[in-house]
This record gives sequence, structure tokens and C-alpha cells, in this order.
Amino acid sequence: MKTRTIIEYVAITAGAIALALLIQAFVVKPYRIPSGSMENTLLIGDRVLVNRIVYHTRDPHRGDIVVFNSKAKGVTLIKRVIALPGETISLRDGRVYIDDEVLDEPYVRHINGSLEPTYPFTSGEPWSLQHPYTLGPNDYFMMGDNRTDSGDSRDWGPMHRSEVVGEAFFMYWPPTRLRIL
Repeated sequence: MKTRTIIEYVAITAGAIALALLIQAFVVKPYRIPSGSMENTLLIGDRVLVNRIVYHTRDPHRGDIVVFNSKAKGVTLIKRVIALPGETISLRDGRVYIDDEVLDEPYVRHINGSLEPTYPFTSGEPWSLQHPYTLGPNDYFMMGDNRTDSGDSRDWGPMHRSEVVGEAFFMYWPPTRLRIL
């Protein structure tokens, strides 16, 4: 009887671990925010859950907070989708324009009560937004909400659809900031 109970506990524990690993690998995965590039939406040390299956059924939408494996940077990043495939993005007077329409961005960090301006990077690359840039059929333009402290598509170019890991949908740590994103 004692041996049987031990075997049952081991089997239940192994099954629970296997189930947790499968869920993390294919359904939902936790991520820790390592930098201030998404302030004030996400702060350094915040922890979010990422839905790994949502983009198997639909494409990313403008405004989604997406985790992706950046081939250009060789790291996993979290940024906001700003422009979609086929759209033309440009910057004028510190504002983002999509197909010549100003983009409403209430999530961008505010400084002294005013929206933080968005400026092009000075790399000279077409995606630095020193000039309007039209995205390819599977490309997304990603930016951090903290525009003055975010390495993003203005620096390393658009994200390809194949780089997407999933959509951040819930902040679970710290408990005082618990919320749906």
C-alpha cells in the first residue's frame, strides 16, 4: 500500500510538471519586463502572461503588445504594434502618421502632462523614419511606449510575422499592478 501511494504521488507530480511545460510551450508563457522601453504601460520587473496561440487564428492588430524574437537583435523583445503590413508610416512634429493620418497614441509615456514626442532615429536606414516608410506584406512596425528610451523598429527595422511569439494579455506581478493589458 505504501509503495503504491508513493508511485501515485510521483505519477501525479510528473503529470503536473509535463502539463505545465506543455502549457508554457504552446499556450501561455510568462515573461519578465527587463527594460524601461514600455514605460509607463509596463515597468522594469513587471511580469506578464503571453498568449502563444492567438496569432495562429488572427494577425496582430495595431496597439497589441507583442513578444517576438528579433532576428535583427538576436533577443526576445516586447513592443507595441504601430503599423501593419502595407501601411506607410512617417513621423512629423513628434507625432506618428499612418497613411498620412495622425495616430492616436494615449499609451505613449507622458512628460509633465504632455505626450512624449516621437522622433526618428538617425541611422539613415529607410525604416528610421527620417522619410516615410512602407511596410512589406508580412512586416509590422514596432515601438516602445517610452519613445526616448526604446530600441525599436526605428533602429532595427520592421518585425517579420514569422518572429511573433504571442500577445501580452495580462500583468500578474506585482500584485498592485495586476490587470488585463
